Amino acid sequence: MTETVDWRALAEKLGTISWTDGGRSETGGTKVGCDAIIEILGDTLLRDAVDFYVSGEAGNEVARSVLMLLQPPAAMERCLEIFRAPCDEQEAADAINLLKMVADRRVLDWIPEFMASETVGVRVWTLGILDQLLIMQEAITPEEAVPFFKQALADSDKNVRDQAAQFLDDFADHDHVIAIRRLMQ
Repeated sequence: MTETVDWRALAEKLGTISWTDGGRSETGGTKVGCDAIIEILGDTLLRDAVDFYVSGEAGNEVARSVLMLLQPPAAMERCLEIFRAPCDEQEAADAINLLKMVADRRVLDWIPEFMASETVGVRVWTLGILDQLLIMQEAITPEEAVPFFKQALADSDKNVRDQAAQFLDDFADHDHVIAIRRLMQ
């Protein structure tokens, strides 16, 4: 199956062309490239990649790798749907595990729901989401993260408490963690 891409239409859809009296200027780069690939692949294929990853079938790490690279909104939404659907605990935890790698700050609103989950794996992987948003992406502030770390440190499950403490220890010298520790006092 060979399809052609209407690159001009795609660029116009992505808003990367500015028309001027003297011609045009265009923007590009890695983010533009990823957004273009997301458009080319489409939401259905990207949602299917999430399902394939969560299935645990051979090759699921390739699907995860593509989703990590692109970070498509459709993948975030599908992870949330899987978490909310009546499924087994492992599927819910696997969806949150994947979400930690494709999430952006929009998932901050979902964190309370994940932290309230009865599934320990979901709560543990939620700390991974906070790690990604706070340390790796610097997409949230320490003030936004503090309530969740307080909750995790007081969790009924030792694994969740240990994971939260480990995070604070591992990044003890990071400015954001220093701020979290100060805010938690």
